[in-house]
Amino acid sequence: MSADTAISVLFLIVLAVSALAALHGRVRRGVPLGLGVRGGTGRDLAAGLAIGSAGMAATVAAVVALTPTAFHDVRLDAAKLAYATAVLAVAAVGEEVVYRALMLGGLARLTGRPAVALAAAAAVFGLVHLTGSPDATVISVLSNALGGVMYGVAFLRTGRIWMGVGVHFAWNFVQGPVAGFPVSDETSFSGALLRPVTEGAQWLTGGAYGPEGSVLSLVFRVAIIAMTVAATARRPGGAPARPHPDPAAS
Repeated sequence: MSADTAISVLFLIVLAVSALAALHGRVRRGVPLGLGVRGGTGRDLAAGLAIGSAGMAATVAAVVALTPTAFHDVRLDAAKLAYATAVLAVAAVGEEVVYRALMLGGLARLTGRPAVALAAAAAVFGLVHLTGSPDATVISVLSNALGGVMYGVAFLRTGRIWMGVGVHFAWNFVQGPVAGFPVSDETSFSGALLRPVTEGAQWLTGGAYGPEGSVLSLVFRVAIIAMTVAATARRPGGAPARPHPDPAAS
């Protein structure tokens, strides 16, 4: 069995078990899945977009500052920008539903320990990014796993997927369509505005995998986690952020 196949089987098993737990909780006990769109969705999305954009912009700026990497062409490709926006938006929502609402939510219910569930779901998220990615490295796997923590913290802190959707979309959008780098070894969304020439040590630039293969991405993913915790520490009006949404809103 190849590594890609083994990872795919692991993903399917974990998803099946956790999704059943999440859906059972929703159907039998009325436990929210975290998909509600009432009250605060726009706020969560906006906060996520701002946090994700800042984190990836800082990552790109650090790569350019610390390596010979530079931008040599600025040209708007409106068709590619529209295509990338649509695909990345759908991907962000889809992955947050699968990995956070179903996998993380289900594992949290099965284990009764959100931290354990977060670590397990993040590990699976990191491993899945190995499949079909010839340029993946140890750093890129660690970065993607930390990305799973990043989006998972947003889910656990708000009880819904929408802040994570915003962070996820912005992270990929700034990385690929805007800055022109590969997004997890994928280049079909890249270069709708800027076109970089990547030079320097792979561990700093990320090489063909993109900035997620750079050790710098680890630093700024941690910064995003910190920003997410700060943004969800208290709700408007002084009320603490709730760990779960209202069942009526899911």
